Amino acid sequence: MSLFRYLPYSIILLGSISSSSVWAEEDWGLCGVPSFSIIEAASTNASKATQVEANFMSQQNESIAYFSGQVELTRPAQVLLADELTMNNVTEQVKASGNVTFESDTSQLRTEFMTMNQKDQSAYFTTSSFTLSEQHVRGTANEVIQFSSSLSRYKKIQYTTCDPGNSNWHLTADQLDINQESGLGTAQHATVYIQDLPVLYLPYLQFPIDDRRMSGILAPTIGSSTDSGDIISIDVYWNIAPNLDATITPIWYGKRGLQINTENRYLFKHHTGQLYLSILDDQKQNDNRSFQKWLHHANLGSNITADIALRHVSDDTFFDDFKSLDDIDDNVTHLEQQILLSHSTKLWTSNLLLQTYQTPGTTKQPYSQLPKLTVNSRFKKFDNGVQFNTINEWVRFDHESNIVGDRTHLLPYLSWNQSDSWYFFKPKLEYAFSDYQLDNNNLGDNSIQREIPIFSLDTGLLFDREMNTESNWTQTLEPRLYFLRTPYENQSHIPVFNSALLSNSYNNFFKSNRFSGSDRIGDANQISLGIGTRFLDNDSGAELLYSRIGQIFYANDRRVQISGNKPQTLPNSNIITETTVNPNRNLSINTKLVYEQTTKEISEKTLSVHYLKDGFAANLEYFFDDTALEQAAISMVYPINPRWTMVAKYSESILFNKPDENLLGVNYESCCWGIKMLASQTSNDSFTETDNAVFIELTLKGLGQSSQVLDSQLANAIVGYNPNF
Repeated sequence: MSLFRYLPYSIILLGSISSSSVWAEEDWGLCGVPSFSIIEAASTNASKATQVEANFMSQQNESIAYFSGQVELTRPAQVLLADELTMNNVTEQVKASGNVTFESDTSQLRTEFMTMNQKDQSAYFTTSSFTLSEQHVRGTANEVIQFSSSLSRYKKIQYTTCDPGNSNWHLTADQLDINQESGLGTAQHATVYIQDLPVLYLPYLQFPIDDRRMSGILAPTIGSSTDSGDIISIDVYWNIAPNLDATITPIWYGKRGLQINTENRYLFKHHTGQLYLSILDDQKQNDNRSFQKWLHHANLGSNITADIALRHVSDDTFFDDFKSLDDIDDNVTHLEQQILLSHSTKLWTSNLLLQTYQTPGTTKQPYSQLPKLTVNSRFKKFDNGVQFNTINEWVRFDHESNIVGDRTHLLPYLSWNQSDSWYFFKPKLEYAFSDYQLDNNNLGDNSIQREIPIFSLDTGLLFDREMNTESNWTQTLEPRLYFLRTPYENQSHIPVFNSALLSNSYNNFFKSNRFSGSDRIGDANQISLGIGTRFLDNDSGAELLYSRIGQIFYANDRRVQISGNKPQTLPNSNIITETTVNPNRNLSINTKLVYEQTTKEISEKTLSVHYLKDGFAANLEYFFDDTALEQAAISMVYPINPRWTMVAKYSESILFNKPDENLLGVNYESCCWGIKMLASQTSNDSFTETDNAVFIELTLKGLGQSSQVLDSQLANAIVGYNPNF
């Protein structure tokens, strides 16, 4: 009787054809009830023994038994129904005929005749229909041959993941082989139909039947653009080895030609990385255009790591023309090229950096650092709170047209940190020493030294009270004072390699230098005052509101500048206020205002509102900088019902009165297929040209996913976009 346990192998192996795309349980939430009653494990025979019930039973000898008339063979969570059943204990063979039905807790198979053999675990089924509830697969096969527990063959197969009576799509194949050991399925003469219309024929097709990766083709993206013409994009995934893979994406632009994009990933014991390549013989511009990026991380042992980031683009307008290839993690106006070696011990960290940039367009070329060596200590503080550490760097700056040379900068400091639940008190003494060795300095000496002491005192209090409200809230009041004293030293003869004035922000009011980098150390005799308040929910621990406002009060003019010698004479800095409001887990509001002392007006305004609940997302963003920016954006993800979702974004540069990025799209999802349509209007960085485009992606669930080009674009454009398929 134990041979019955091999019966599920055939349809379980067959069902794994749909695992070429792994679908979560919710992907079938729009599907109807399965076409058979799923048997719960506890609802059938609770014992491990096999039982047979029938209207008639006869026995030819001790080894062969015949059953007929409503035959029911049961094991835990498994049932076999048939008109007739023959069991041979000697040959270990079972035969069933007449309305044969096998059901488990996840599958069902119907046939007119089947035979199975326990010795070689082989089986044969005549014309069969099958259903698998977990994969939501159903279909038919003219003949099923199981050669062993891991190898089976299906002839004239048809399957779909759509509900019964609604085959929006289905796949047919002359022959399908399933190999559980290799994790591969192989189909011959496979055809994909949509509403009985053949749309794709493949004479040979391989696919994974489990979670193992495998090479394959993803569904295409089709679109049209006023700038590039008709667009067809197809992702081809190549599983080269367990630790190597590549995604090759040919994109056809009607006005430009064929672009080949590749993403190559590798993973070794101590090395990992990605290599991105894009190349196009652009017929519109009559030029070869390309983009390359290589990211690599290596663990070299002895607490040494290496990171490589190399990027290069062929021309200035590449990212304007191909926004889907934007280097999202990078500022595309400065393509960084660097090699970084890092070493760390318990007391020291050190880095060796080689860094240069490519600057597409008319952007000013930054200095290259070839090389930069930093050695920083991380000594522990003494029991009395005193701490000594030092920050040290040596850099060789290189540039095509500006002054070049070496800079050594040492910054030892001594601090004393005292704090409790209601206060903090942190005096700090720094000593900045810089040495410049320049090449052919036409503005002064080639050898320059600078020594400047810096004293700061950062202190603050924390008051809190229970708020007189129905909610269990606490309000805090957090005044902060920061005193900074740095003597003046003329630095106009020192070149500016990588220094700039810090941006307007509350946190920058409490730093010991108003410049980034170390080419300029600002003279200071000033006090920064700030006050903040928080509303805290004592039950959840959530921070409902955090608001702060600050300003600097100067006792002296600021004489050190990036360029020129004209000092800043205003007695007070700009006033900056920043507020974050989170009234609940769904809503977040952030604001920032900068009140300009010279114009007595608001010079910078920022507002962002984000709401997210149950798949619905709404965003409002506004940015204003009186020097170069005024921009507003509103976006939304609106699930109309479980099948339809609308996405929209309107973003405009008020300064140029031009659209920045406008999107309007709709997603439709049914039980077994889905479609995404997106119309976009985008401007280039200078707002001189606008491109209108339309894209469509089709997904057949259980057969393959789309390339997700639209999902990537929408996720970057709309906060809260999270596609269901």
